[in-house]
Amino acid sequence: MELEATNKATLTDRMEVLKHLQSIDTRLIEFTKKRETLLAALEKRRAQVQQGRGLLTQKQKESKDFQKDTDGKELEYKCLEEEIKKSRGKLFQIKNNKEYTALLSEVGSKEADKSVLEDEILSMMSKLEGLRAGERELEKKIQGEEKELSAYAGSVEAELEVLEKETQGYQKQWKETADLLDKEALTQYQRLIEKDGLAVVEVHGEDCGGCNMRLTPQTVNLLLRHQELTLCKNCGKILYLPEQ
Repeated sequence: MELEATNKATLTDRMEVLKHLQSIDTRLIEFTKKRETLLAALEKRRAQVQQGRGLLTQKQKESKDFQKDTDGKELEYKCLEEEIKKSRGKLFQIKNNKEYTALLSEVGSKEADKSVLEDEILSMMSKLEGLRAGERELEKKIQGEEKELSAYAGSVEAELEVLEKETQGYQKQWKETADLLDKEALTQYQRLIEKDGLAVVEVHGEDCGGCNMRLTPQTVNLLLRHQELTLCKNCGKILYLPEQ
C-alpha cells in the first residue's frame, strides 16, 4: 500500500517530517503517562490518609461508647453505695434479732457486689485509658502523614506544572511540524497514532518494525524505489528503511 505523493514536500522530506512527528508524539505520550502516574500516586496517598482518618473516627466512637459504659458502671456503683449506707442506718433502728441478721446479710451481699463493681470499674478505666492512648497515637501518626501528604502534593503540583509547560512546547512543535505534511499523509499518521501510539516504524531486514511480520516483495520494492510513502499491509504502519 502506498500514499500518493504531493508537491508539499519530497518523499525524503515527508519521511523525516513523519519521523520527527513520531518523536514528538512519543514524548507527549510519555508526558501523559507520567502525569497519570503522578496523579495516581497522589490519589493513593490521599486515600491512605483518608482511611487513617476513618479508622481514627471509629476508635474515637469506641472510646466514647466505652466511656458511657464506664460512666454507667460508676453510677451503678454510687447507687449501690447509697443503698448500703441506708441499710446500715436501718441496722441501728431494728430491735428484732432475726430482722437484724437478715438486713446484715443483705448489706454483706451488697458489699460483695460493690467490690465486684469496683474491680470492673478499675478494669474498664484501665481499658479506657488504653483506648485513648491508642487514639492519641493514631491521631499523631495521621497528623504526620497529612503533613507529608501536603508536602508531596506540593511537589506533584510543581512537577505537573513543569510537565504542562513541556507539553505545551511539544504541542506547538507538533503543530508546526504537522503543517509541513499533506492532508493524506497526516490523516493516515493520526489514525495510526490514535490506535496505539506508533505510526512510523523502521524495517528490520525484511520485517515490519511494528508487527514483526515479513513484508511482501511488492512492499519491499516500493520501499526501495523511494517514490511513495509505503505502509505495512498487515498493521498499516508507515515504513522506512534504516539509514545506510
